[in-house]
Amino acid sequence: MKINKTRLIFAGILTVMLLLLVIYSNRFESFLYRYFPSKSSQGSRTLLRVYFMEHVWISILSSLIAVSIGLVLGLFVTTSYGEDFKQVLLKLVNLGQAFPSPALLALTVPILGYGLEGALIALVIYALMPIVYNVVIGIEEVPKDIVDAAKGMGMTEFEIYIKIKLPLALNVILGGIRTALVINISAATLVAAVGAGGLGVLVVNGVRTFDMVLILEGAIPVTLLAMIVELLLKSLEESLVWHV
Repeated sequence: MKINKTRLIFAGILTVMLLLLVIYSNRFESFLYRYFPSKSSQGSRTLLRVYFMEHVWISILSSLIAVSIGLVLGLFVTTSYGEDFKQVLLKLVNLGQAFPSPALLALTVPILGYGLEGALIALVIYALMPIVYNVVIGIEEVPKDIVDAAKGMGMTEFEIYIKIKLPLALNVILGGIRTALVINISAATLVAAVGAGGLGVLVVNGVRTFDMVLILEGAIPVTLLAMIVELLLKSLEESLVWHV
């Protein structure tokens, strides 16, 4: 499969735009104040790049944890050892996805207090469903005839997973990971409400003060970042599946 060059070019353009907004945040802010209504002209006291780096760090950390846990759980319930737990696990991760993310964040505050720890737990729970679901679906959609042929060749269950099931399910699994990462980038704006920082600070402050400029100053970089990750991971997904 060939990589979509148009997608990569578009991702490159968006990346340049995002970097320019972050590096020249004062000019970006001045531009917004010129064209959008605001009750204040002072803007954010903290540079955009600070919130941006916090947002990237939160998104990366929560995504790594979610991917690690999701892959382990998804693979476990598709084995003969964990098959009995599959339905229970799928119901739990579906519940986590269906539960409103602001409410999920609020529930972590009494237990862990304000800060990064509670935010990470909420983001990980929220991102687990697409990962676990896609792992299970991807593994189960591997043709039974291929698996039976591998067993006939004397392969163990572990060898069948490594050499047969995982390569054939890779496209579906990567699709779930891509979805989870995009969800995390967007949902990470909410963690500002529990003192975890990130670009959501600008959005929350803008909503509180009815300042359209602050809202856009936080929302535009988040949107660009989510689009870039979506495009790059889609291209990576295509290139990896090609080499399987």
